[in-house]
Amino acid sequence: MNVLNKVFLHFELSTQAIAIGERIKGGTFRPCIETIPTSALKGCFRDHFGLANSLAIGFFREGTYEKDIFTYAPYDAFLGIAKLPISMEYLKPANGTEAVIADIYAIKNGKTEDLGNISSIEISLGALKSKGFGRCELRYIGEIKPNLKTGYLKGRLLEDECSAFGITKVIKPCYGYLFYPTSEVSGIYKRALFEGSIIEGPDILVKEEYKYDS
Repeated sequence: MNVLNKVFLHFELSTQAIAIGERIKGGTFRPCIETIPTSALKGCFRDHFGLANSLAIGFFREGTYEKDIFTYAPYDAFLGIAKLPISMEYLKPANGTEAVIADIYAIKNGKTEDLGNISSIEISLGALKSKGFGRCELRYIGEIKPNLKTGYLKGRLLEDECSAFGITKVIKPCYGYLFYPTSEVSGIYKRALFEGSIIEGPDILVKEEYKYDS
């Protein structure tokens, strides 16, 4: 199996409750996704480590989490009233487990290599931080140099990040849009590859191998 000329920093993230929701305009129900997109980690790494253009992606470990619903009523300070209640999915530890666990992979470069000196640090990630969600422990595991594999993408990354992540070919894309932060208070939507896209790239990004028809 071919080894890619790409090095990643591997971290383990643990939390008691986290909400990384689909960005849906309107509606009162907001589903939670089961991966950590590059856009979410870009903002997190900027806020906690001062890295403006870091590239990282995350995947929650199967068996460590289950979904639940949290309902809250946003308050409109201008009108002085509570808005229509919103129900949002979040992840919590599965029965018999102590924490929700995720694997985070950051591309190693001159800006991120200092992250390897972090043994453990507390960070905030995802939505509903003011409600106590997204308080996480990030622990450095080590460097990893993945193999090349063809299969189904198991996360979400911006289309223009494919080359940086070592994706050599997009065989069948599943497109969506991710919110890309341009500042602490604003951003834009950019086209991205979503779960189920068939790619040739690092095995850490692939959930299931894709076999060509003979």
